[in-house]
Amino acid sequence: MSAQSPDNDIPSLFRSLKELLQDINDDSDAGEVTLETRLVDLGLESISLVYLMAELQQMHGLGDALFRLMRGKGMLMKDMSVGDILNSLHALIGLPGAGRRAV
Repeated sequence: MSAQSPDNDIPSLFRSLKELLQDINDDSDAGEVTLETRLVDLGLESISLVYLMAELQQMHGLGDALFRLMRGKGMLMKDMSVGDILNSLHALIGLPGAGRRAV
């Protein structure tokens, strides 16, 4: 229905998610972040997971939609993969009224 914003395509979302994870976990030697990388494997503490969730929701204007979607999946966030988060973000951003607000 609406054109996809260039910063909301999968490669751009993946890049921004990887950058955010690296910023949050800058003193870790967790290695390369891939779609299969689980958050638990990155050694993130609980407060870092909360920060990650809050940052992603704020960056994409999602309110608490990402939190609710992930909680509804019945998985602990630390057990999710980067791909799980990316797919959830993409699904939410594609919904009408979600994503960045027009300026």
